Amino acid sequence: MGLWIDDMERLRRELAEDQGHRKRLWEAMEERVMSGIMQRVSLTFPEDTMEWWHLVWERLGDAAFVQAVSPRPELARWVREVLLDLCRRPADDWIGPWFRKRSTPAMGMLETAHIVAAVFTAYDLCGDLFTDGEREEIRQAVKAKGMEPCRLAASKYIQEKKKISNWFVVLANGYGTAAVMLGDEAAVEEAIGFYHEGTKLFNGDSYGESLQYSNYTSIHLVHLREVLLRFDSSLADRLDPGCFVRMIPWYAASLMYMKPLEGWGEQAYPRSINFGDSTAIFRPSGDMLLHAAARCAADYPREAGLARWLFDTAYADPRLGPTDAATFGFINSYQFLSVLLLSEAVPAIPPWEADLPLLSPFETGGAIVRDKWKEPDTILAVQGGFQPHHVAAHRHADQNSFILAYRKERFFADSGHCCYRLSSFRTARETAAHTTWSFVTGQEDGGGKKVIGQKEVYGNIYTPHQAFSYNRIVQQMGHIHVIRADCAELYGDPVIKAERTWIAVMPHILFVVDRLEARTPVQVQSHFVLNNRDNRLKVNEAAENKLVLRRGDAAMKFFLLNADSEAENNPCRLTRHWGYMHDCYHPQPNQKGQGKEGSALIFRYETEVPHVNHTMVYAIAMDQEPQIKGWHLKVPEKGRYFAEPTSHKGGVTLQLPRDGGDWLIHDHANGDVYRVGSDRVERLTNA
Repeated sequence: MGLWIDDMERLRRELAEDQGHRKRLWEAMEERVMSGIMQRVSLTFPEDTMEWWHLVWERLGDAAFVQAVSPRPELARWVREVLLDLCRRPADDWIGPWFRKRSTPAMGMLETAHIVAAVFTAYDLCGDLFTDGEREEIRQAVKAKGMEPCRLAASKYIQEKKKISNWFVVLANGYGTAAVMLGDEAAVEEAIGFYHEGTKLFNGDSYGESLQYSNYTSIHLVHLREVLLRFDSSLADRLDPGCFVRMIPWYAASLMYMKPLEGWGEQAYPRSINFGDSTAIFRPSGDMLLHAAARCAADYPREAGLARWLFDTAYADPRLGPTDAATFGFINSYQFLSVLLLSEAVPAIPPWEADLPLLSPFETGGAIVRDKWKEPDTILAVQGGFQPHHVAAHRHADQNSFILAYRKERFFADSGHCCYRLSSFRTARETAAHTTWSFVTGQEDGGGKKVIGQKEVYGNIYTPHQAFSYNRIVQQMGHIHVIRADCAELYGDPVIKAERTWIAVMPHILFVVDRLEARTPVQVQSHFVLNNRDNRLKVNEAAENKLVLRRGDAAMKFFLLNADSEAENNPCRLTRHWGYMHDCYHPQPNQKGQGKEGSALIFRYETEVPHVNHTMVYAIAMDQEPQIKGWHLKVPEKGRYFAEPTSHKGGVTLQLPRDGGDWLIHDHANGDVYRVGSDRVERLTNA
């Protein structure tokens, strides 16, 4: 047999005898393969919305696996003709669609690497379908059209040492996979060097581009590692998996819940924290999770168990679709490697047994809070301070924005992303499309006003960062969670302080306090992005500073309790705007998952008078409908902000002294008092 399967009879016997999850994975894969190939001998099926480049790896790879395990004439014909057609396509086809740059000599693109992975898989699993001459033809096509272009493009990143991104790892996978296929030991050694360079792109616990692109990078690193280990198992000590395995707690914290998504059927889809270019229905790729759970448990037992828990949770339904957008990371799924690895995976360790904290900050900027791990009511995610990114791309102007979900309803949400060739994609990346601020300043030449948004977060292992956001506090004390971050550097002059503090008293209360300073007078535009993708957001504007939000059986009161500038009241004008709420990415425009204009409702508070400093205090109460009506958010006196529950018992007071000193949080339910200083929270003696 080839590299992927070393004992075919044992595999067939195991699949025949299995009555659990592995059997369901196999049956769903067999079904999706056979339902398509019965229609036509073509890589694409009539119902596909993807172009062939973007489904070739999963489509051909899964078909070849099914044919290898359960041979049948019609599938053998399909695999044979599709593979030969791929290899006989002109070299330019291997570069990708029209929007990929052409050059001489040809430089590999993402699509090039995907074609190599697809061809290698089918060649390895179904080599007996081809004559000796055809096998040599396939090998030569991979060498000329795939391997060399991938090598040239990957080498360029290392030689220039300027920009680097997920592209490098994808190209490294294409090159290394081709090297193994051709038995080129010198190229294999070079690919190992590429693997090492690729591991440097990861931060210690997360990845700088986005959640989605961390997975896309990881599935290529995992594939390259699998191929190299199956080629030579002695390479294990040289192929450290830690860079992607250490992200598993980030993935676990980012998964909010599973729930049907209107317009996608009755199946439960994941909802994840999706800052930057990341899909709202993100789940890590099944093959990556099971590689961690099966291959990495000895060195990373907790992460391996968490990976298995994530797989069991997110892939409980193997037929969750679509399945033609997975290997490019658009809508992740599982491929045949999951069927091979599941039996070797360690038992699941859920987050509450893995001792994951309820408040989890990560190096690349996210801080995620929940009231509990089992069926949480409230989840708050903050795009806060970050360490130097080892890679940065696919980020939005979203620092100090936040996502807030209650009872499996996203209220304050991130727009996500859509087809990169659309103006709506560019709009959704801007500062005004996120729950953060813009600043308005007058031009010195009298030429009108200028709106200042955030600069791009950029830096990598070759190019140091020039601007940062800083976490001042990230701390939990019981059910009190405090996060404070300042991102002034990302605005530049004249902004000198752009600080937001979140005080979450789980599960019902959130205070948000903004303190902003500038060298010259500015007006502040505070944007709040709400999820209306399904037209189920109901808004009651009780007053300009009092909004009541409802989705399903969940509700929030969102009040602007105070807006001061230089200790004097500076009223804010409320306006409504509309943006986009995307479910997922698609490389083609006007596809399912692309949000319509108006699917995001954006409320904007703008200060009336320019000043050099501004303080705004917001309070959010969360409860079921109709209990939300009994909540009260009020200001008993200047500097004291009180959230009172429906029972009129307990509640929380936030006290901000006029002299700018430490804040106090009074938890009236149990008499505790907390002091919030400049960089820490401490519990005082009980009141």
